[in-house]
Amino acid sequence: MKKRVEIPELEKLNINYMTTNLKIEEIFMDFSDKGRVLELAAGQGGLSLRLKNMGYSVIASDLLSSNFKVSDIEFVRMDLNKSFPFRDEYFDYIVCVEGVEHIESHFHFVRECYRILKRGGYLVFSTPNILGLASRLKYFLTGFYPLGSRPLNEFEKPEIIDHINLAPFYKFRYILHTNGFVINKLEGDRYRKSSILLYWIFPLFKFLTYISFKKENYPAQKDANKEILNQIYSKAVLLSR
Repeated sequence: MKKRVEIPELEKLNINYMTTNLKIEEIFMDFSDKGRVLELAAGQGGLSLRLKNMGYSVIASDLLSSNFKVSDIEFVRMDLNKSFPFRDEYFDYIVCVEGVEHIESHFHFVRECYRILKRGGYLVFSTPNILGLASRLKYFLTGFYPLGSRPLNEFEKPEIIDHINLAPFYKFRYILHTNGFVINKLEGDRYRKSSILLYWIFPLFKFLTYISFKKENYPAQKDANKEILNQIYSKAVLLSR
C-alpha cells in the first residue's frame, strides 16, 4: 500500500499525497535550475502544485481532466499512448509518478519524452518495483507480482487501464539507454518490511546472477553488466516498494 502524507496546502484541496511524491520532491530540490516541467499522469495535481511552489514553471497533463484540482496550473489533456502534443526540446524536466505501468509501450513513452526534452534535460519517473525481494517471492509462489496479483479483465477496458505493463529495472535501463538517456540516479521511496526480512538471501541471488552474466561475450555489454549487477542488487531495488 502507498503511504499517505498530510500536507496542509494539499489537505485544503483534499488532494492525496504519497511518500513516492516526497521522494520526487527531494530529487527536484537537488536541481539548481528551476526550469519548465511537464508532469505526466498528474492525477489530482498535488505534485504539480508542490513543484510550482518550489519555483518551477509547471504544465500538468493526464488522460482525465476531471480529477485535476489545482486551478492556477495549466492543464493539458493527453493520452500517453499517442504522440505528445508539444514541440521538440520544449521542457527542461519531465516527471511521471506511477504512470508508465499503465501504458501500452514504454519505448514510445521514452522516445516521446526524449523528443520534447531539451538536450541535457531530465526525465524523472517512478514505477512499482517488481525486482524487490518480496515481489520475487510473490511471483515465485503465485506467478503474479504485487499490484498485478490477478489476471487483467479481458471484458472491460476502462479509460485508465490497470497495471498492464509492469517491468523490471533492467528493461527500463535498456529502453532508456538505447533511446538517448543515461541513468543519473536510482532510488526507492521506502523499504518494504517483507523485503527486509528476506534480505539475508540476496548474496546467493547476486552470485547466481553474476554467473549468468558471465555468459555475455560482447565486451562493451560485459562492462555494462557490471554496473547493472550492482544496480539490481542495490538496496533501492532489493528493498523498496
